This record gives sequence, C-alpha cells and structure tokens, in this order.
Amino acid sequence: MTALSTRATVCKLGGSLLDWEGLPAALAAMEQRWQGQPLVLVVGGGETADLVRRWDRLFHLGEERAHWLALDSLALNEGLVTELWPRLRPVRNRAQVEAAQRDGVPALICASCFVRWGERQPAPPLPHSWQVTTDSIAAWVAQLVAARELVLAKSVDLPAGCSVTEAAAQGLVDEYFPQLAGGVPQISWVNLRSAPWTPVLWQTAGGHPPQT
Repeated sequence: MTALSTRATVCKLGGSLLDWEGLPAALAAMEQRWQGQPLVLVVGGGETADLVRRWDRLFHLGEERAHWLALDSLALNEGLVTELWPRLRPVRNRAQVEAAQRDGVPALICASCFVRWGERQPAPPLPHSWQVTTDSIAAWVAQLVAARELVLAKSVDLPAGCSVTEAAAQGLVDEYFPQLAGGVPQISWVNLRSAPWTPVLWQTAGGHPPQT
C-alpha cells in the first residue's frame, strides 16, 4: 500500500439517486466538498440491478451468474455518472486508483473489472450472492485501497442510534455489509436529497459507534 491510498475517501453513490433530477447539482457539490482530496466513487445499482433480480427470478439464473451479470450491468450507471461528472477517471485496479490520486482527479470504480481484479489479490473475495450489493462492494474497495473513510451517500437519513447490524436488518444497507464494516477506519452517512447535506459519522474502526 502507498501513502497516497491511505488518505482516500471512498464514496458509495446510492442507486436510488440515479433517477433524481437533483443529481447533477449534488455531484457538483460533492466535487466541491472533496476538492483537493483523494476521492474514489462507487456507483450503486438501483433500477439496473433490480432488472437483473427480475431476470434471475424469471429465468432461474442462479446467484453466481446473476452476481456477475449485475456487476456487468453497473457499467450503464457508471456511464451516466461520468456524463454528469466528466472529471471522474474510470479505474479498474488499485494502481489506477493511486495514479488518479497522484494526478489530483477523482476516481470512479469500474465495478465489474475492479471486483475481478480484487478477487485475484490476497484478500477474502466477496460472496457471489444477492447478500452483496454495492454497499459491500464499496466497503471491500475501501479495504483494498486502504481508504481512511467510507461515505454512504443515500436518499434517506440514517435513523438515530441505528447500528450497522440494525441498518442491514432494515434494508438500509445489504446483508453482508456488517461483516465488512469493521475493517474500515470510519464510515459516514449522508442523505444527498437533503439540503444542505453534511456527512454524519456513523462508525469508527472496529465496529464502534463514534464517541459523543
């Protein structure tokens, strides 16, 4: 790991934001907020992933095939976000993340390629199942690039006092996310649809809530 990667913030952009007319302005605000800081963006699945879920139910694809098809489908969402945020640089492995940081440009994880690269590294692979969404992928990416923080950008507020386990039970994050959350130095939450918005510190290293 390089010193560059330890300063990165990984931000997961929720798929529920991709059909929101306020998204371009929110992305511009994100760029301004993290200007001059290493930022790595992971784009959520939203309706694109939901379509693959319907295909899985209809055609009995099985979770292994559906997993990779859902990952490949994220390229459509990533393409939309790069149209709205042209400075984003697509990256497919850690070396490309670090190159983007050196060049001072925000990085966009190409999920399908990055996961395939990551599973060849000496790190536990993600389960190939619907337990895993881009919430877990973003936490996994944060560990692979030794990020200092993971920010979950969602469409809703985080309920007061809600633990990571409770959030998974309520469907606010995916089922597998609690198993990865403890490996990220800190996790914050932000409702991008709120105005003005500010990330709220949710959890610090080791699975502990922040001290108040």
